[in-house]
Amino acid sequence: MREEHNIYHFLALFFGLLVLVSSSPDSSARPTVTKPLVEPVSRLTDARASYVRNNLDERLHEVLSGVRARNFEKWASKNDLDIISMHGVDESVSSTKFTTIEPAHNEGQKQVSYSPFPSNILDLSMVENPAYPERQYHGTPVANLDDRLPSKLDLLFRSIRLGVSFSPIICTSWLAMLSSTFRDKIWYTWIASCLASSGPAFIKWGQWASTRYDIFPESLCSALSRLHNDAPAHSWRYTQKLLESSLGLAQGTLLQTFDSIDEIPIASGSIAQIHKAILKGTPIVAKVRHPRVAKLMEMDFRLMNYAARLADLIPALSSLNIRDTVEQFSHNMAEQAHLQAEAHHLEILNYNFRRWKGVRFPKPFYAASDVIIETFESGRIVTAVLDAYDALASQMALEQGVLTVEEIPDDDDDDINRNCGDIQKSARQQVIPMSMARFIVTTGLSIYLKMLLIDKQMHADLHPGNIMIDFVTPKSTLDPTSRALVPVNSNSNPSSHLAFTLVDAGMVAQLSKEESQNFAGLICSLGDGDGRVAGRCVLRFTKQSALSAEEEEAFIHDMDELFKERCRGYGSNVDVGHVLRGILGLVRQHKVIIDANYATLVVNCLCIEGMGQRVCPSYNLLDAARPLLESYKRLCYKKDGSQNENPSMMRKTLFRLTMPLAYARKSLSDAVFFARQERLNKRRSI
Repeated sequence: MREEHNIYHFLALFFGLLVLVSSSPDSSARPTVTKPLVEPVSRLTDARASYVRNNLDERLHEVLSGVRARNFEKWASKNDLDIISMHGVDESVSSTKFTTIEPAHNEGQKQVSYSPFPSNILDLSMVENPAYPERQYHGTPVANLDDRLPSKLDLLFRSIRLGVSFSPIICTSWLAMLSSTFRDKIWYTWIASCLASSGPAFIKWGQWASTRYDIFPESLCSALSRLHNDAPAHSWRYTQKLLESSLGLAQGTLLQTFDSIDEIPIASGSIAQIHKAILKGTPIVAKVRHPRVAKLMEMDFRLMNYAARLADLIPALSSLNIRDTVEQFSHNMAEQAHLQAEAHHLEILNYNFRRWKGVRFPKPFYAASDVIIETFESGRIVTAVLDAYDALASQMALEQGVLTVEEIPDDDDDDINRNCGDIQKSARQQVIPMSMARFIVTTGLSIYLKMLLIDKQMHADLHPGNIMIDFVTPKSTLDPTSRALVPVNSNSNPSSHLAFTLVDAGMVAQLSKEESQNFAGLICSLGDGDGRVAGRCVLRFTKQSALSAEEEEAFIHDMDELFKERCRGYGSNVDVGHVLRGILGLVRQHKVIIDANYATLVVNCLCIEGMGQRVCPSYNLLDAARPLLESYKRLCYKKDGSQNENPSMMRKTLFRLTMPLAYARKSLSDAVFFARQERLNKRRSI
């Protein structure tokens, strides 16, 4: 109870000290209406529009034909694949890393092969030199206006508006301390609502906090998880102005560059929104940053840091390590506001998965701080597809008389969801094609393990809203509703029909060797059913432990008891999600601090586990990962269970050679499991 009171003190003080404008990106800056041109467009504006159109088309052709990927692979073989905005690491990044000055080619200079891209592989901006038509956008570029640093007066006004925005939370914090019902049902919902209306920094903070079960109560995390829904969109006029400014086009000439562009965005997040467009007959998308996002986030993060420093001075809140977590979060989010970093992340992820036919990422071919233009990836959000199957499963159960109308699950009624969960699971397994269930659970697990064990670069925002699934057969010509429900031939190879597309790569966690080994050690300890080893792994999740030797031993003892109750190792049908949530509960109870990258690994694991439980509850993630985990453990750990800090060159070579074999073993094990499931389903249908 004392810990809960500390949380309430922190929330009340933290929100009272933050500075925030209580407005959405749409209302924070109203774009001006462009005056119609009276005179005909000049030859220069026509030439610029034609140059941009042809250049983008040439880039798109190189991306789709694989030329760009091959050039990036050559570059990657000679350079380190650095993640620009490192999740959870305080590292300043200079935007000059993405810029290139292209000299004009004189007759005496050696000619190089032409490329529509700049010579700097990291630079995806428009090539500008005297040989090409100059920029025709007059006035200060929109990105420069957005990236200006806030003044002290801006911070003052932001502070005043914050007090008004969060006053309901501050004034009722005493009641939340006294009444758990008010706190769980109302107060936490108010916090989520205030964050949602307070700009991108606070929306992102709420999304991040919703995953930190190791810091905040589960009921608060549940309330904040609703912030992953679509954010309000800004106006079309601002999108048009921003694209013209970024590409150097004269005002009113955007449609001379694109065949068409949808005025209504297909998606909108807290940082940017996405518009579908057509370029010379090929569908593409343009991701456009919301108005004043960079400036608002800069102001908000400054104030968050001020508030966190004051919070750390309060003894009751010092154990929460608020300052360090806010600094990690604010640095990462500030970099996310610059979209060229996300474009670089996408190219790295495409490179890492270049040989995986069933896994895709958007391919960027133009990027600036406020705009990304990338390939259009068809598909539907995984949750939308599964929701469609759930609706069909409920209808089938209703027709069969095993479910009444009153029992049909409601998203807002957790009790009803729990009561009819078994009925819906059974009906869902009859509806979802086996090949689709197989593809979702096996590919999702394989992606996670590859990012963790091999690439050491983890997509840090891997919630279901950022995962799409698509048919890559002629079935894709069907309308979206039919595509979600069309069965796939379960006897064929699922990867030839389905594909995963992972989007929104603004946050990517760069894992160190120690972080990868520590977390893999935790997962291996789940397979061994060894709670004491798991406890020691978790204690290494932070570089600076504040626990005494007695407190560490108490934590390890409780971990051992948790494993005796919930985790007996491989072959015992371990509920990985249940175990991980128990571990997070002990982490919060014992005030064990874990670094941001470890929290990301836990949350992503829970995401994959949640999808697996929804489509195929009998598929056990831990048992399925056993071939990979055992191979990894033999090569990266000593016989006594300790980490091999300096593996020999032979071990490193063996690791590279054996992991493909381990993946083959996993694929064979998956094939045997789903063949058995297929036989069981046939028996049930008889």
